[in-house]
Amino acid sequence: MFNLFARWKILAQLWRTGLLTWRLARDVRVPLTAKVVLGAALLYVISPIDVIPDWFPIVGQADDLMALVAGLNLFLRACPRWLVEEHEDAIDGRRDASRAGDTFDARDRAPQAPIDGRYERVR
Repeated sequence: MFNLFARWKILAQLWRTGLLTWRLARDVRVPLTAKVVLGAALLYVISPIDVIPDWFPIVGQADDLMALVAGLNLFLRACPRWLVEEHEDAIDGRRDASRAGDTFDARDRAPQAPIDGRYERVR
């Protein structure tokens, strides 16, 4: 039996993956290599040069779709797992959304252990 609601789940998952990719692409903590992979996938999709030309019906568009899916998959795998989970939690509302986004800098990282020492005045 054809289930119409199953299609909506797929659309919701696509939307969530797109939102996760957008958030990660804007995060400064994501490695540059991951961003290059994403950029290369997007460049292939918009490029007029294809492995299979777009004027072939269905197959021409399918190779663009597969390149985009593969690029997104590689991008998400190239991102640190803890960072992906942080953004997923923020999207799902399980974590403070203001902490996960594009406003990060070195001060937002996990606090380091305090330094135990003694201060002296140097003359």
